[in-house]
Amino acid sequence: MILNKTTLKALFDDMTSTEKVAQTIQVNGDLVGEGSLKTGPQVDLGFSRGFDFNTAGSVFNVTKPDQLRALQKKAIEESPHHIPYLFMADVIYGFRTIFPIPLAQAGSFDFDKLKKAAQVTARESYNNGIHCLFSPMLDLSRDPRWGRVLESPGEDVYTAKAYAKSIVQGYQGDDGDVSMPGRVAACIKHFAGYGAPEGGREYNTVDMSTQRLFNEYLQPYQAAIDANCQLVMTAFNVLNGTPATGNRWLNRDVLRGRFGFSGPLISDYSAISELQSHGMTTSVEESAKTALIAGVDMDMMTSVYANALPQLIRQPEFAKLLDEAVWRLLVLKNKLGLFEDPYRGLTTTNTGEVLRPEDRELATRLVEESVVLLKNEDVLPLRKGKSVALIGPYADSRLTLGFWASVTGNPMDTVTLREGLKQSYSDEQLTVAQGFNLFESYSNLGAYQHILEKVNGPLQDEQKLIQLALTAARESDVIVLTLGEQFMESGEAASKAHLALPMREKRLLKALADLHKPIVGILYTGRPLVLTDIVPYLNALLVAWYPGTMGGVGIANVLTGVASPSARLSTSFPRSEGQIPVYYAQNTTGRPMGQNNHSERFISRYIDEANQPLFGFGAGLSYASSVAHWQTPSITDNGVLLPYVVTNNSDRSAAVVVHIYVHQPASPIVPPEKRLVDSEFLILAARETVETQAIINQSDLSFFDNKGVSHFQSGNYEFILDVQGQEEKTNIELGGFKQ
Repeated sequence: MILNKTTLKALFDDMTSTEKVAQTIQVNGDLVGEGSLKTGPQVDLGFSRGFDFNTAGSVFNVTKPDQLRALQKKAIEESPHHIPYLFMADVIYGFRTIFPIPLAQAGSFDFDKLKKAAQVTARESYNNGIHCLFSPMLDLSRDPRWGRVLESPGEDVYTAKAYAKSIVQGYQGDDGDVSMPGRVAACIKHFAGYGAPEGGREYNTVDMSTQRLFNEYLQPYQAAIDANCQLVMTAFNVLNGTPATGNRWLNRDVLRGRFGFSGPLISDYSAISELQSHGMTTSVEESAKTALIAGVDMDMMTSVYANALPQLIRQPEFAKLLDEAVWRLLVLKNKLGLFEDPYRGLTTTNTGEVLRPEDRELATRLVEESVVLLKNEDVLPLRKGKSVALIGPYADSRLTLGFWASVTGNPMDTVTLREGLKQSYSDEQLTVAQGFNLFESYSNLGAYQHILEKVNGPLQDEQKLIQLALTAARESDVIVLTLGEQFMESGEAASKAHLALPMREKRLLKALADLHKPIVGILYTGRPLVLTDIVPYLNALLVAWYPGTMGGVGIANVLTGVASPSARLSTSFPRSEGQIPVYYAQNTTGRPMGQNNHSERFISRYIDEANQPLFGFGAGLSYASSVAHWQTPSITDNGVLLPYVVTNNSDRSAAVVVHIYVHQPASPIVPPEKRLVDSEFLILAARETVETQAIINQSDLSFFDNKGVSHFQSGNYEFILDVQGQEEKTNIELGGFKQ
């Protein structure tokens, strides 16, 4: 149950200004108790003496039920109006059952399964006392140097929008009623444009045109708001000269006015105090004023609001802004049912149930659908009866969850690839060798040093590891080599200028290649890497990403043919860093390659590199061969109906991902060469043909100009049907639609 508006308003009206200010403060567990994971800079926050943290509005990243219950009990007892804490956490792609990273999930294009995975995450979070999750992250990203591409749905607008809807509805339910047991509130982030920092450098400046902002980067956030997400988090970055956390136009005119968002807007970690660091403000007082005017309701992990608002709200216009902020926060707590049940999910009989067998099975299926097969010279699936040398540190490592899983995940839950392959291979058939050290050193890992050393074990002599790997390889028929980044190399504050694999990995690969045996590469990573110089040494390449708790089983199922790979890249892999940003939906230039009358030199190209990425968006192979063909399209009242048939030409059942792209007619705002407007995930039996269709609405084909005004361009539209990289085109003339 929730309070009626009259009762909630009476409580609000009876609050003192001190209580109201306290509601706008979010702190981690260090300030109210023990048990918080630090995910930001640790500094003296400078709260004024006497500030009562037990009356603060929210606590984040305390995730143990007994600690949360104790904190909530103290907050209710010491708050004059018994207002409960709002508990939030960095739960990004799983609470305890860890699913593949978002960059991998998005490439499955199985948005129904993504929604089910989000439901598991919501239930586990709820059962452990969490109310709101700092996810999904919806920052479109086309620069793999940026570490947080790991938690992004990738480079494509359509994919990010579909991902946004799936995760928000998975957390909150289709009806958005977050008071229901097993549901949590989604806090989307980071508003806005955070995924396009200059140079791919974390927290850096973002500068883009209005039309690009509206046509591309704002679209996933709006999709989440349309799905009724309950919270939004501001971005760290400057956007077109103004820090997002102090940007009134962005947060009030666009987020609230244009998109219709009415829930709380929370700053990211210390973002309000960083308005001074940006050079936008010169004092704590000015930072508080700027953020409040911009519409930021909650100050995460700074003392700016706590110290400056008591004086500022003596002015009526700022007292009104504070009231608006506090009301939004109280409404959210009421939606969650916290006034009726402040211990939601923390009942004395609750065991905090996690890792149910059916959830582990779901995680396994999502691994199978998220790993991407990029090369296969008739090596996969592995032949029965062949002996396998499983080489590389990820072969038997439990550190395959990815950066953000360290908040609530447990690496000891992880099924390793070795354990997964043991389901199909005897000890005599499967030989394992480490090959190289996963970490070059533990000394630069800060607070994680001792934990990771304990889990990963001591570092060993590299030359000895290579020799042991070569011995194992010589005695086997096939080499399965695990490569990639250790998980601390991707995530927040993990920007990289160089995306090639370390020399120790290349050295091992080249030594193994000299044995002239088939090599299957398994790439563990949180971002696209530059693989141009290693792909020639591999007979097959499977991108495993960071696959989560059930990674070992899911990957083994794909390697052995129990499952056929179906995923397609949600982000492009560059040939070299010099191509970045690299993405498929680019504009055609005035002098495109192969379509102009200019000499070869004076066209839009590199003189020392190809224009195309090594592996582009949508790349992905299968063990089955499928084809698709258009049927006759037709115009509807508000769009176009595109029927088509898909056939599985192979003797095995398999999943297949269909992509539908559009090339639009000429317009004042130049359209991309093509862009994705629909997808479908199908499971086809052997030799099966299915008839299906896509409905593309006028809004899917419209575009924004540099004033943010939407337009539809009449003309000849070319739709491209793509299955396993094979394209078929159809054209249709579209004019005005009925409104």
